[in-house]
Amino acid sequence: MLYFVSVLAAILVLAVAILWIKSPGVSETITDYNGNTVEGSASAIEKITLGGQEQYIIIRGVDYTKPIMLFLHGGPGSPEFAFIKHYNPAIENDYVMVYWEQRGAGKSYSKNIPPESMTLEQMIADTRELSEYLANRFNKEKIFIMGHSWGSLLGILTAYNHPELYYAYFGIGQVCDQFKGEQISYSWALEQASERNDSKAIKTLNGLHFPDSTASIDQWLKYLMMERRYVNRYGGGTTREITGMWPLVKLVMNSGIYTLSEKLNFMNASMFSLKHLWLDVIHTNLFNKIDSMSVPVHIFQGVYDYTTPYPLAKDFYQQLKAPHKDFISFENSAHSPIMEEPEKFNSILKSLTDKY
Repeated sequence: MLYFVSVLAAILVLAVAILWIKSPGVSETITDYNGNTVEGSASAIEKITLGGQEQYIIIRGVDYTKPIMLFLHGGPGSPEFAFIKHYNPAIENDYVMVYWEQRGAGKSYSKNIPPESMTLEQMIADTRELSEYLANRFNKEKIFIMGHSWGSLLGILTAYNHPELYYAYFGIGQVCDQFKGEQISYSWALEQASERNDSKAIKTLNGLHFPDSTASIDQWLKYLMMERRYVNRYGGGTTREITGMWPLVKLVMNSGIYTLSEKLNFMNASMFSLKHLWLDVIHTNLFNKIDSMSVPVHIFQGVYDYTTPYPLAKDFYQQLKAPHKDFISFENSAHSPIMEEPEKFNSILKSLTDKY
């Protein structure tokens, strides 16, 4: 017995040591095919203060003079740098990508963040402040803003309130009326379970109590943790191919952008953000809040997306007024066409940004 305990302890120590080695908390230099640093490239992690709170941005681009693309991650509380670096590193060829680890998430998580500051209004204010900082830092008249999932709600509201800062807005997996979206998502998951004769899933889903408009965050979290399991399993979640969280967890654990403590706190940060921001997401209906935009709007939506359902995003797009707008469907994607169909995504994105 003592032998097995010793072996287990040794394995644990080795695993922690390996994880520590893989966690320098730095941004890798951008290199060419020969391993030489690309002259004029950008690769940095910066700590800045937004809304009185220290936060981190990751800046990466092959050419420092390219257009600035501020990327707003999903969640709330789920930074995506590690995922995009793995699935779509080529996006850094055409833009200086600014991956913002938002207040309360990833590298920007701290136990000292006032919970009362975790509001949609404060996040919009942080986004505006960051956008102004980036325009000044890179000497640009305006920048581009791109939001994925929760980031699409944050992004479109910021662009709506501060259009003077942006050339255009890009939404991926567009949030517009997430309360209705959750109803569509649930019905779809139950339909998929029935088509597959998945009796266990049918029983579980039928046993869920769909939260009403007055539901608490605890009720929502309990519901979401179970319902999303089946949305992901049936290919309507993060991607069509990733049916569980482990592949994404591995990418975060293997990323050198985070320190060991940041990795160990990654899920705590995600739950902290979700707990304090989810009700804002559920109670915001863009159909009633935004009648028209003053900047061009481009929505990229996976046909199989039932996290932020494709039909609802299409309805929102059709009624939205904007100087110019596009709705681009991705036939082989669920919630993340930026990762699922990167070549198509990048090609269309560049053709759109080249117009500005």
